[in-house]
This record gives sequence, C-alpha cells and structure tokens, in this order.
Amino acid sequence: MILLKMLHFNNNNIRSDDPLIKIRPIIDLLKNSFAQSFYPYQDLCIDESLMLFKGRCYFKQFIPSKRSRFGIKSFILCDCTTNYVLDFIIYTGRDTDIVNNFATIGQSVNVVMRLLRPYLGKGHTVITDNWYTSPHLYNLLHKYKTNAFGTVRKNRRDMPHIEGNLRKGRFDYRCTDNLLALRWRDKKDVWMLSSVHEPKMIETGRRNYVTGLPKLKPECVANYNIKMGSVDRVDMVLSTLNSFRKCIKRYKNFFFSFIGHLII
Repeated sequence: MILLKMLHFNNNNIRSDDPLIKIRPIIDLLKNSFAQSFYPYQDLCIDESLMLFKGRCYFKQFIPSKRSRFGIKSFILCDCTTNYVLDFIIYTGRDTDIVNNFATIGQSVNVVMRLLRPYLGKGHTVITDNWYTSPHLYNLLHKYKTNAFGTVRKNRRDMPHIEGNLRKGRFDYRCTDNLLALRWRDKKDVWMLSSVHEPKMIETGRRNYVTGLPKLKPECVANYNIKMGSVDRVDMVLSTLNSFRKCIKRYKNFFFSFIGHLII
C-alpha cells in the first residue's frame, strides 16, 4: 500500500483540462512503443474494450455485452493475425483525444480515421462492427486505398432498402462500383457492408446434423466471424492476469492494465 501511494507518473502541480493528465506520459510512451515494435499484416480490426472500474468517474461506461460491463472504454486497433494491439484511444467523453475532421459524418468515422492514420494507402483491410460501419466511411477508406467490411445498421444513411421476406439461409444484395450491401437471413436478419467481397456463398466447415450437408454462409459473413474477434481475445487473456490492485485512483488502474497489454 505504501508503494501504491507513491506511484506517480506526472507532476501533480501541472494544471490541465486533460482528464488523463496524471498518466499522459505513460499513454504516449506506450502508443509509440506499440506502433514501432511491430508492423501488422493485411487485416486489421477496430472494436471497443472495457477496463473494469467501479469507482467515481464521469466518463465511466456500461456495456452489457462486455465481460466487465462497467468500466472505462477504449477504442482498440488490433492486427487480426496476431491479436497485437497497435493503437488505442481512451474514451473520456467530449474531451476524447480525437480531431473532429469529419464531424458532419459522425464521431465513429473520426475514431476509425484517427486509428488508421499510419496505415492508410497501404492496401490494408479493416473489419468494423455496426457502430462504425457506414457507406460514407467505406467510400472514404476506398479513396485511401483501404478495403473494409463489417456488420452495418440497416437504417444508416445511404443504405439501400432491401425489402421482402427471406427464408433462413437465403440472402439478397445491392451493389455499386465500390460497395456491396448484403442482407442474409439467419435466426434474424444480418446486414453486411463490404468493399472487398462478392455476393457468393461458401462452406463454413460445419455440417447440418439432420441432412449431413455442409452449412453455407455468405463469404463476407464467414470472414467477419473469423477475423472480428481480436480485441475480445485480448480482453479474455487480460482477464486471466492478476496484475490489477485494489486502489481508488483510476490512473493507477490504467497503469496496471497497460502492464497487462505488455505481458501478452
């Protein structure tokens, strides 16, 4: 406990509006270290991560789908092949360290373009979930020679209307020169947007227990299920590491979380 009381990373006399000022030197140091230590393969993914924190914090989030549920959210850029964390942005509400270059399109576009800044124009493919995915974002990435695919909300602006009833396992689609919008019927409708796939079905390797025939999925859905899980796998590994300590200060919890990222 004495060591925890003396654990500091910045000058306490510095006055700033930055909510992360007490640990800002560590954040900047680790971001540079993560980026310089490894260059990623072709496929990248962007997703949210939640650091468990139940203390008082005005930018604490509640995400029921995450393991921690309550905590401090970060936007994570991962390499899909190795699950290596390339960059991250800690969400602090309105004070989040993001330049609003695309304020008219949406905050999610600013997050994606900020994380992908060093990798634009180099032929990478980025996988996103439905909070980020939009036709505007994918057209913008296409201009920077970057492919993308992921789930999308059907009510996104400029998404095509694909009406009609579909039987389970069937799909319908609309396409332009750059984008493919696909609606596939599983237990419920699954909407996908892609700038890299064609509208075709592939075998997933699993077989139907009744007929014995291989199950079929659209290619973009099958690839999404395989590759869009790197951030969740990082969180799973971090949950097995006993690096956290009981302390009130949130910036100290950040430090032990970063230590966990260095370990894995």
